Amino acid sequence: MLHIEYIKHLSALIDNPVFFAFFLAVLIDVMTGFVKSLVNKNTTSSKGLSGLIKHSTLLLIASVLYPFCDIYGASGMADMLLIFYILFYAISITENLGQMGIPIPTWLKKYIYKLSDDYRGDDDEK
Repeated sequence: MLHIEYIKHLSALIDNPVFFAFFLAVLIDVMTGFVKSLVNKNTTSSKGLSGLIKHSTLLLIASVLYPFCDIYGASGMADMLLIFYILFYAISITENLGQMGIPIPTWLKKYIYKLSDDYRGDDDEK
């Protein structure tokens, strides 16, 4: 009875700390992106809607596939994939905060492309 097992694993997803961290990372990224657009006065409904669709789709795919991975003994691989996405969202959150004018440590800025001189075109080669 795969469907019963799937529902059990799906309902247990709320107690999974990696999935919960992934959900929080997505939520915080969406919120900081929205606040960034308000601060920088470049809020557009099409960009915001496409971002929400993208993030919602990723959450939906992770929610649907994680229970299958758990059932078939691949939850470790699923956790690693979610941690990978959490790291990408952490970078995006840091970029959003930096673009809002919140100070980001210099040692960290050089590793984040959107906050680096290369992205802004401020490098000496041009």
